[in-house]
Amino acid sequence: MEKVMWILMFGVAMGAGFLSLDRIPFAIVIFLLLVFVSTSLFHRFQKNHWLDRVSPLVGVGIGVLSLVLYALLFVTFASVFSTNDVWSVFAHLVFMYVGIYLFVLTTSSFLAGATRRKPSRFFRPLLIFSVFFYGTMLLLPLQPGL
Repeated sequence: MEKVMWILMFGVAMGAGFLSLDRIPFAIVIFLLLVFVSTSLFHRFQKNHWLDRVSPLVGVGIGVLSLVLYALLFVTFASVFSTNDVWSVFAHLVFMYVGIYLFVLTTSSFLAGATRRKPSRFFRPLLIFSVFFYGTMLLLPLQPGL
């Protein structure tokens, strides 16, 4: 199932990258990619994850360092997001996948340390929470008057 989602993601990204899209259709395409990314991540996060075998402090430390590196990469490649070509759509796809993955891992490690449960218990609820709010942020350009 995950391979089918990746094929759909790259197909939509290629199709959207070669078309000249306005702001609203581009926001819909990015939202569609978010749905595919979240479905792929939902299948990726399983109950027996490597994060369950390490201390939650190690998971938070790895997550925070990864998020800092992610932010530096985002700032470095910010000019790629200003265009609507193929590389921009692929950059959106990769940054969405990695960003949501890192956010869920870091937050679930933090919650695991606070509640003394396994981090894998929090993966799917946090994924649903973060994807819902990130999706609403992506759909803001569809609001009239903004």
